[in-house]
Amino acid sequence: MKHYLTDKDLLILEHIVFVAEKSAKIIQFYFKKGTEQTYITPKKDLLVAFNLSEPIGFDYPVNDLKKFLTTSSATAVDSEKNTVDVSSMVIHSKDDEDSFMSEIVQEIDFTFDDLQTNQRLKKYKHLNIMGANKKCIFRYQNHEKSWWFDDGNKEIIEHGKSSRKFRYVIAREKLRLLPNDYKLILRTSSIQFQYKHLNYYFLPEVSWQRQSVKDWTNASSIVTDEHLIAQYRKKGYPKTTR
Repeated sequence: MKHYLTDKDLLILEHIVFVAEKSAKIIQFYFKKGTEQTYITPKKDLLVAFNLSEPIGFDYPVNDLKKFLTTSSATAVDSEKNTVDVSSMVIHSKDDEDSFMSEIVQEIDFTFDDLQTNQRLKKYKHLNIMGANKKCIFRYQNHEKSWWFDDGNKEIIEHGKSSRKFRYVIAREKLRLLPNDYKLILRTSSIQFQYKHLNYYFLPEVSWQRQSVKDWTNASSIVTDEHLIAQYRKKGYPKTTR
């Protein structure tokens, strides 16, 4: 039995290789019978979910997706010629998929312009997606001392209104998305970028919601314990306000 992959299918599969190759030496992909397909990185920090143009009529394991895409069999998947030993593959479970599908916190537009901005701001390591005082902002910063430290080296982009308090931090370079306008869906455990049937779910570096979100601090308010402050001063570190 054969299944023919379209150019759109191949584009998404090639992009999965591009997204995952930094965290996986060999990218194993398992076509599941039907339309809906998923891939989770070995570190389980990224889920990519998408639909094939046409449903595939059988399961089809691929041990090395990058190599597979360079062969002639990539366009015509033949179930009778597959010799991959499934027992040698690491296949994610339904529970792994469900772990990304947590409660929705906020939905925000993330446009192609936002994606280009993220690619342009290469001097920053992290993107902060923040909601506070009924406003949503994208804040780029390096976090050289702590997640809450503000050294003034940042870029803030206002991004509409927010109905809740939240903060999600993701490494800027991880956002390797196909060029589209996305719906950004913040969940309690993940960050989802949705374009039609194509979805990326990232685990944030750190995240806070509701009252656990605090204001940004500066260098003088990182340490609050009076005994630690005394030791810092004795060692010549910058003075604090307490």
